[in-house]
Amino acid sequence: MGLNLLSIHNLRNIESAKIEPSARLNILVGANGSGKTSVLEAIYLLGRGKSFRSAYSRRIVNYNHPSLTVFGKAETKSGLFNSLGIQISDGRFRAKLNGKFEQKSSTLASIIPLLFISPDGDKLIKGSPRQRRRFIDWGLFHVEHDFLFAWQRYNRVLLQRNAILRQKSAAMLVSWDEQLIEAALKLDHFRVNYVDKLTHLAQKFMQQLLGIENVEFSYQSGWRRGEAFKNALKASIESDIRLGFTQKGPHRADLVMKIDGRAAAEYLSGGQQKLAACSLLLAQASVFNQCKQESCVILVDDLPSELDLQHRQLFMDLLYSIGGQVFVTATDSNLLQLTAYPENKTFHVERGGVIAEREDGV
Repeated sequence: MGLNLLSIHNLRNIESAKIEPSARLNILVGANGSGKTSVLEAIYLLGRGKSFRSAYSRRIVNYNHPSLTVFGKAETKSGLFNSLGIQISDGRFRAKLNGKFEQKSSTLASIIPLLFISPDGDKLIKGSPRQRRRFIDWGLFHVEHDFLFAWQRYNRVLLQRNAILRQKSAAMLVSWDEQLIEAALKLDHFRVNYVDKLTHLAQKFMQQLLGIENVEFSYQSGWRRGEAFKNALKASIESDIRLGFTQKGPHRADLVMKIDGRAAAEYLSGGQQKLAACSLLLAQASVFNQCKQESCVILVDDLPSELDLQHRQLFMDLLYSIGGQVFVTATDSNLLQLTAYPENKTFHVERGGVIAEREDGV
């Protein structure tokens, strides 16, 4: 699974570009500000239906033009192709799948499952629980068929319960609490099983990247360990009514990582936190590959420049060994020993375009 054609028009400083990526490793080389990250952003638009750099779609359109378009062809496991198109015009976002308008971002995500590794990836370690929940839920969305329905149902019931809490109506909570408990336990079951698979692999990658073996992961469900969720809700009902929202449940879940009993964010240096986050993302890609018997697309933005030669090469070796299609941006292709990866293409990003390097290096 991956892109075999990518066309970009008027996305930030990329005025026009058309490339045929390698099915394995693609290096996007250019000076800072040349538009390397914009190419990744275009792929992200196709796979997620949004930008990773701006919440306002109008801002990513080239200021000299009224609209942008991104088009891609993605090969399926069966060898067929899906055509995806994105257009942003006058702030309006429209997507097409095989020539028909598509409104669900979840559909786009299922066509091009992608992971993004960015320079601020250490936020997965030191950031908020919400970031780690989103990380877990992305993985579950792609490997567990019933997860999306369970997640949507839980959040719908949670919204209803919170609305009743704001009305200070304890009597009306009974039926909603029953539904919330059922939905919460289903969602929690999916997450617990997924995290078990994920952390087993993450520990292996952390040992390889960081040389650290005494890593402990614990998934916190959003209520006290060993306590039935039903009892947790009952115990907090008075304070829930007073505050006007539900304090306990899967919407408060977190993935906690400790080393020698200390929080990873306190134990690890900034560079080590980035490598720890990479370990989690490599593990997530591996779980996807194992469960789906196919590979996701991985975008890596300027990470190699922040690592020393040994760790840069080790990370790239692990990334390549997982399989699938990878796009990496770098200011200099010499940062990577490309001879170690037989299936690769290099693209130079400059002057608003993207040019493929010929096999003779020109």
